[in-house]
Amino acid sequence: MQRIGITQRVEAIRGRGERRDALDQRWQAFFTTLGVLAVPLPNSAPSAELLLDELGLAGILLSGGNDVAETPEAMNVAPERDRLERDLIRVCLARGVPLLGVCRGMQMINVALGGYLARTTGHAGVEHLIAVADCAHWPDGWRVNSYHDVCVPDTGLAPELRSLAKAPNGDVEAFSHMRAKCHGIMWHPERETPPRAEDLAFISHVLEL
Repeated sequence: MQRIGITQRVEAIRGRGERRDALDQRWQAFFTTLGVLAVPLPNSAPSAELLLDELGLAGILLSGGNDVAETPEAMNVAPERDRLERDLIRVCLARGVPLLGVCRGMQMINVALGGYLARTTGHAGVEHLIAVADCAHWPDGWRVNSYHDVCVPDTGLAPELRSLAKAPNGDVEAFSHMRAKCHGIMWHPERETPPRAEDLAFISHVLEL
């Protein structure tokens, strides 16, 4: 069975002095549908190279949760997570390891490659259409869930990335790297019950499962 490494959000537990790594259990169910084992990655890991080599990971998924430090008016930041994910992005691009960012993970890839983020409204706890450009993964009129108030604006997309889909207000909702095995989406496929066939096919394709 292939293994995909998946990063975790950091939860600070008040009154206990604890910082906990946490992952939505629905991710494991999602990857089980694809016949893949999702391996949660500790934010305290010494290096991305160690994780990839010792765990035998076929790809990496950067999950949602926590603001990236470069977010305007950032809240609930996690420096240890930022460090690990930047390290994973660097190693994946250097080695040609498939990489997918979901929501915050997409934002982190964009920032790490020289793009920037902005605040947005009307995108938290809703569904909306996306306009698909030059991509066969999603049909016209495709609707996605939305749980973010931070976006990748069209003008903030990193130079090495190209937009695959946009929200009605122009925010980038999906991208791919022009040369590397690197993609991002802003919606949460793991929160759909049951998982949608299009999301399963897309993630299977970009992570080469």
